Amino acid sequence: MWRSRRDREADEVERRSREFVAELHLPPVDSVLDLVPFMENRFGRSIRLMPFTPDPADADSLDASAPCGMWLATETTDYVFYDTGISRAHAEIIVGHEFAHMLRRHRGKAPIPQDSLGGLINGIDPSTVQLVLGRTRYNEPEEFEAEMLGSLLQEHVSNPRTTSSRTSRTARDSDPIARTLLR
Repeated sequence: MWRSRRDREADEVERRSREFVAELHLPPVDSVLDLVPFMENRFGRSIRLMPFTPDPADADSLDASAPCGMWLATETTDYVFYDTGISRAHAEIIVGHEFAHMLRRHRGKAPIPQDSLGGLINGIDPSTVQLVLGRTRYNEPEEFEAEMLGSLLQEHVSNPRTTSSRTSRTARDSDPIARTLLR
């Protein structure tokens, strides 16, 4: 069967991404969120996770146009915003995606206008912001790569490391929904 150019390119991105993740020598962790110390050490910068939950009933809450995840860099600190009004697994995928942008030093093609952030960073002095990347469409090469790497970071978390986690993995493997979500 002939494979499309897009499929071959996706396979190549996955191959390179797997090699990249293997070379990171990630520590064993139970959650992508637990990679913060590794990331801080790697970059020599403070990283702050910024969970948020949009609330349509609250006029001061984020509006529906807010991205579900975003990396905002200042001179000294990286902020990773992520929606917690979703499943924990989905929130971790979002954080992994933003970590992937950081690891690959993505810079985006165009700045994201503050009015398109749904109120996510109101009150932050724009002169301190050096970079903002939000989750967008995956037809951009950097977004596709970040999604792939974020998935591989999640895969790293899901891999068994000890006998007790191997037992837990066996239990997950018998559940078709968990197996689909955690592959």
